[in-house]
Amino acid sequence: MVKIGIQGFGRLGRNLLKLAFRKAQQKGCGDVGTVVMVNDPEINSDCLAYILKHDSFYGPSPIDIVEMGCSIMLDGVRVEITQESKIEKIPWAKNKVEYVIDTTGENSTCQKASKFLTGGVKRVIVTGCSNVPIFIFGVNQCCYELDMKVVSAGTPCMNALMPLLKVVHEHYCVELAMSRIMRPLTNSDSILDGTKGLCCRGTRAALNAFAPAVPFTTPAFVNKIMPELEGKNESTALRISVPVVGAVSLNVKLGKEATYDILKCRLKEASETFMKGIIGYTDDYAISTDMIGNTNSCVVDAKSGTSIGKCMANVYAWYDSELGFASRIFDLANYMASREGCPPGSKA
Repeated sequence: MVKIGIQGFGRLGRNLLKLAFRKAQQKGCGDVGTVVMVNDPEINSDCLAYILKHDSFYGPSPIDIVEMGCSIMLDGVRVEITQESKIEKIPWAKNKVEYVIDTTGENSTCQKASKFLTGGVKRVIVTGCSNVPIFIFGVNQCCYELDMKVVSAGTPCMNALMPLLKVVHEHYCVELAMSRIMRPLTNSDSILDGTKGLCCRGTRAALNAFAPAVPFTTPAFVNKIMPELEGKNESTALRISVPVVGAVSLNVKLGKEATYDILKCRLKEASETFMKGIIGYTDDYAISTDMIGNTNSCVVDAKSGTSIGKCMANVYAWYDSELGFASRIFDLANYMASREGCPPGSKA
């Protein structure tokens, strides 16, 4: 059982903490990681229990949460809370933290993330895309090597897109892929026009408009995960004015003939077998709010895809950008922990 510390107590950090706690309750101690500590210099210490208990989109938590000064109790299990702003001074060693999961997206480079490797910390998992190895659980986690101290779990939209690409490519050999990501609101989006943003449009008010956005599924990062698609993929993104749930529209030119009806059958098979828990599948007339709380990386909307001719198809899928992403981060951490002690170079 690996001991985990979470850096950042925003929406992703809080969802990760509650998810890890629920998993530990379901499986018992010993086979899943446990969160023992959270650090966030911007935590409002007067509201710790409140913000964990209440969520405007997921609803109230069934966990009994009690604030105890510098820690919180979740159904009687203690998690220490610290507010250290300097990475090098975070007291991970006090709680024997072995893995740090940085949910802030602010320390995604190897240079920054390596600063967490103090006080007994063995591994660091960051979010976002940079110069560290990216592992999308369900797609390429088997490429993880024990000499990798800092890795990335990618982004919510990468975790939604890549499993779809993997399944389609394995069955029909993708010749070209064009994806459009519909990215939901995050805390980094502006309520009103401001001065901060990844691009000029990102500075504009997000609540009453949707706009093209910076895609986090660019070929440079897709190619790191699936090198066989190099030169064959491109991506665009839209920031949409809804919280939590986003969508992926994937257009593919196939190397083997297939209608959409055949393609969606393959995706359904995958959702029930080797991609179970990673890809979901629905025949229902779903809308975004139906997907809040879904822990799959993506959910194929069978009624929304289509095809033209024999080699062109579109796949549409939903994704919960918070709980779905938190689930894959936790899966990756447990997978890495399961590899501890394996011979160097061995593959799972």
